[in-house]
Amino acid sequence: MSGTTHATIRAAGLGDVEHILAEYRQAVAELPLEESANLLWRPYDEFKTAVENGLFFVIENAVGSFMAGAGVFDLPGSAEKELGMCYVKKEWRGYGLQVLLLQIRVCAATLGQVPDKSEDDTITKSFAALITGVKPANEHSAANTEQLGFEYLLTPPPALFNACASCRTPPAPGSERRCCCDFFYLSDARRAETIEKSLQMENWSRTRNGHELIVALKIRHLLDADFRNALHEIVQELRAMLLLTLPGSPSGNGQVCA
Repeated sequence: MSGTTHATIRAAGLGDVEHILAEYRQAVAELPLEESANLLWRPYDEFKTAVENGLFFVIENAVGSFMAGAGVFDLPGSAEKELGMCYVKKEWRGYGLQVLLLQIRVCAATLGQVPDKSEDDTITKSFAALITGVKPANEHSAANTEQLGFEYLLTPPPALFNACASCRTPPAPGSERRCCCDFFYLSDARRAETIEKSLQMENWSRTRNGHELIVALKIRHLLDADFRNALHEIVQELRAMLLLTLPGSPSGNGQVCA
């Protein structure tokens, strides 16, 4: 395949719900189990809530055909957010769309998070952690998360295991694994870098085997001036928090919060 394909990434709306679910159901039906299991489904209510909150994103071509999708999900009883349900159709793999979806979701998930401050306006708490799960056999996804700076999470929040009850590929008996996924989090330093890079993007362009894919960013938090200013301020806050944790700083102890 040669030439150029134009596509768009945008937040899904309620009118997209059934179409998106149909794409995921088709993937489950047609892909081998070991591959379709990487989709990491969410209950319908969680998926719909992500859509309602503007936190599920789709990439589609010029005629509206689904190419990829992924969402941000709140963890019950926890401040952390999970980046999950990522699916890139087979013919569009290799263009970096998973990385693009990660970048977009990092920005969207971070907006609105306000660190706690003490009475003297000193920052005392980090932004809520952003976590993603990857099956150990899914080497491409693991490489993409590491490329963006995600680090292995040694002690995942208990809420991450709620979906295990409906997992189609649970750990083998005797494997000593609690979950079929490994979990990774994004440090404050790499979150700031990711947001800053996203703010610098005008569109997403990658070439594979002589074919160019250009993705227009129809994302409100990257187009609206107020949202962009808020993201710039968040980057400054993240870096201020990092300075406070450096050895020798007034309240630093050398530890960087997740």
